[in-house]
Amino acid sequence: MKNLVIFLFCTLLCLSVRGATLEFAFQLGVKQEPRLDRLLPDVARRMAFNKDSTKLITRGMGGSVGAWDIGNRQKREISAIHAKRWFAYSTGADRLLTRDADDNITILSIGSGDEVPLTNGQYESGSLSADGTLAVLSKRDDEIEVWRLAGQGPKTAMREGSARRLKTLQTGFPVRNGLTLSDDGRFIAAAEGSYRDGEGHRTAIEIWNTTDERPTYTFDTGEILGIWNVLFSPDATLLAVDTQKNAQSGICVWEIGTGRRRLAKGGFEAYWTRALAFSPTSDYLASGGEAGNLRVWDISEGESVIWETYSTGIQALAFSPNGEYLAVALWDTTIQILYWRDE
Repeated sequence: MKNLVIFLFCTLLCLSVRGATLEFAFQLGVKQEPRLDRLLPDVARRMAFNKDSTKLITRGMGGSVGAWDIGNRQKREISAIHAKRWFAYSTGADRLLTRDADDNITILSIGSGDEVPLTNGQYESGSLSADGTLAVLSKRDDEIEVWRLAGQGPKTAMREGSARRLKTLQTGFPVRNGLTLSDDGRFIAAAEGSYRDGEGHRTAIEIWNTTDERPTYTFDTGEILGIWNVLFSPDATLLAVDTQKNAQSGICVWEIGTGRRRLAKGGFEAYWTRALAFSPTSDYLASGGEAGNLRVWDISEGESVIWETYSTGIQALAFSPNGEYLAVALWDTTIQILYWRDE
């Protein structure tokens, strides 16, 4: 009996397979009872660690943006930007790309809270490079704008009117399912949706080099993609997306240089895979869904090496750049901080 108790305790405390290890570190926020009709305003819709991994930037379902201090576990409200959508966070420059209710696209400085207008229009989605010098925006149904932003680093101030539009790219289908820019600013991924009678919804992903006028690759998923995740690995060699087919979710990972599919899994219990995050080394992919299943996938092996189930859904995931933490945002408004080890 004693051995069984020890075994169960170790299983809950530490999940370790093939060198990848997760251990509970601490919790951010106070648990609230999840609602069945809609997510609570304090649930983290998106989140990302800053460059030195000392803060966790979150955007709640209600629209507020905050920064959790990992050291003292206290939260500072940055801006109550209700009716705005968080497009992207620039880790190196510590800036957010946002859109307000009047369709103004602005750059928000996390440190000072200052906002600098970029442009105006009905842009559906956008992304930033890690150093904050390049932005991409999807406009109307078939256009992607590439912008050069002045200033680099969190202490470099941006000035109104200092940004300029470099080019406009024409996409094959409407960009309905997401747009992202690789951290180094080299690649653009546009998840484009189409609908045909008798075939239903299909999603293709166009991969662009930011210096070219035509896409390098087009990945035809043959499945529905959610609006949840389209992301490059930190080293810009892989692209991950969430998929959905026959009311069951899945994930897919492609190799950017060759177009080869590296990982394809489906039939998950959840309707949507709401969260994806690459490890800092780009060797692992974490996924989380509405059924509360947290899985860590070894991309080289093509299999999950860690599987943990929470009592409520997972909305967002984020690895810290220093490789120490994995943050898991739950529907009960808490954020579980786990120690991550990849040995």
